[in-house]
Amino acid sequence: MGLQGLAIRWLYPVDFGETTQEEPMSDEPTATLVAPAATPAMLQLRFTASGSEYFRIWVVNLLLIVVTLGFYLPFAKARRLRYFYANTLVDGQPLAFHGDPWKMFRGYLVMLLLFGVYVGASYLSHWVAFGALLLLALLWPALWRSSLMFRMANTSWRGLRFAFEGTLSGAYGAMLPVFVPGLITVAASAHALTGIDPQDAEAMQAANMATLPAVGLSLLLTVCLAPLALWFIKSYQHGGYRWSSQMAVFDAPRSVFYKLAGKLLGVGLGLVVVLGLLVGLIVFLLKDNSHAMQLTAAAAGGLAYLVLIVVMGALMAAWMQNASWNPTRSQELHFDSRLAALGLSVLSLKNILLVIVTLGLYRPFAVVNVYRMRLEAVTVTCTGNINEWLATATPTQVGASGEMSGDFFGIDVGL
Repeated sequence: MGLQGLAIRWLYPVDFGETTQEEPMSDEPTATLVAPAATPAMLQLRFTASGSEYFRIWVVNLLLIVVTLGFYLPFAKARRLRYFYANTLVDGQPLAFHGDPWKMFRGYLVMLLLFGVYVGASYLSHWVAFGALLLLALLWPALWRSSLMFRMANTSWRGLRFAFEGTLSGAYGAMLPVFVPGLITVAASAHALTGIDPQDAEAMQAANMATLPAVGLSLLLTVCLAPLALWFIKSYQHGGYRWSSQMAVFDAPRSVFYKLAGKLLGVGLGLVVVLGLLVGLIVFLLKDNSHAMQLTAAAAGGLAYLVLIVVMGALMAAWMQNASWNPTRSQELHFDSRLAALGLSVLSLKNILLVIVTLGLYRPFAVVNVYRMRLEAVTVTCTGNINEWLATATPTQVGASGEMSGDFFGIDVGL
């Protein structure tokens, strides 16, 4: 669900409940029958979309976004989500997306207004720009929570809608490690640039040099807090999912995300060394031809950088999906994600190559391929009775105030 958009969000439960026929009445003494315990069932997740079908949707959406100068974007997103949900089958039954694109459009205008305020403030003074950025930072967790509530409240399976019940205070707590390093840098920059004429190059250079200690501290905090921030975000996100009587919990220890960060850093450094040696070897072999060496070295360097970015992104996506969904469970559901990092890396490299060769036209096929691999890598084990869940479910799965705020913003700021 893309995860960039949908990618493996709340992977919806079903049950193969077993029933036993009642024995006919008899005058003979009979032994007391004990109902067998529910047998865990593996729930199949399938994605039936095709690249050619999505290509037609993608082309129309792209043209309308260009023609409307970007204002069609929320309508395009709603259309894409409906297609992807309808082709996401859980035990043969599709999901459904009920989001009103006009409500999404209203939220889109709110976001444009907020960013417009920040851009306009940056032309007035550094302190005004800092105040506008601080306002965005203060609103962002609430917008993120509203997005989660809106998306889940407008997602259904077998006619029953999902819900997100994370608290507002929890959203701010989850986002805190993300904003602290950035706010330090912005505050230091705004303080150093106060009263300086932007046209004075020497004064601007001196001010930038004065902010280096704050930038260094911010980078150090970012590196140290990034795994913790991811844990807070996933814990809040996955722990807030609800469907009928099922309440999700997230029980991964923080150390898992620090180990993931260490593994990612180690692989990244290894790739940098290997790719650097390959580029150096090419330069050495062409040292007698300076013109060819420059062109080839530039091309090889660009290709190495592209490979590094694509592979690291694929590794991060695969490991994060597994680390996020394996500790997620509810009373009668357990999720198991076995997304192969190597397989996703190979698929991502193939996709980016074909996107470049086709000048971007292969992108919808690439999105479908990645989505299918990520979704079908997850299995769900269910020990409950889906019919009982449906029978006892309440019509509304979210509180009225939360639903109203979700409908007001109607945005999807990322998961």
